[in-house]
Amino acid sequence: MRKNILIIGYGDIGKRLTDILDSDLYNFLLVSRNNKYNSDDFIEWDWLSKKEFVHNFEKIDVVIFFPKPSRNDESGYEDGFKNSSENLNKIISKLPIYKFISVSSTRVYDKESKSSCKEIEPINPIEFRGKLIKEYEEKQIDFYNDKLIILRFSGLYDSQSVKMSDNHLHRNNAAKIIKFFIENDFYFKSYEIFNCSEDNPNGKISNKKIKDLGFNFKEYN
Repeated sequence: MRKNILIIGYGDIGKRLTDILDSDLYNFLLVSRNNKYNSDDFIEWDWLSKKEFVHNFEKIDVVIFFPKPSRNDESGYEDGFKNSSENLNKIISKLPIYKFISVSSTRVYDKESKSSCKEIEPINPIEFRGKLIKEYEEKQIDFYNDKLIILRFSGLYDSQSVKMSDNHLHRNNAAKIIKFFIENDFYFKSYEIFNCSEDNPNGKISNKKIKDLGFNFKEYN
């Protein structure tokens, strides 16, 4: 039986993900504010609006949420992470779901940290972006708990962009990480958080946890 995959915030990484998932095994419901990729499985919905979310799935096997700030200021981050997740949770609460994958960011870590940042350590972000993303993670944990997998992406890049920091993640690797968690059931007893950052001797984000689980990062130039 095909699994139902709901992707909210369908964009570049979502497109890369559906391109590498076997369409014979999954039904996709792709939600975004506009149908940029002309997909037949697309639903136009703004998760910041009061508009009702209409779909035809009786159950959702996996939800993937890509939050995005509406602007680069504090208000935009509050909308994109905190407010949007609150609206989404009201919708999702009406659906039986098995797994919820929340995309987050390594911005939650203190940039001045002199040691390798690991998921188990307490986070105390200094600037507003990190603080609001931390709040977003905490709300997702409260709501989904053992169904939740949080993926903290480092700075994204691809062949059309440069690596902006020592902690980075190719967009193809980002899609492959999500695929990894869709295709594998690890039966976590509680929520889990994973740093998603490629190997770099100068980087400060530890990726040991996800590598120990079996994920291998592909190298890109």
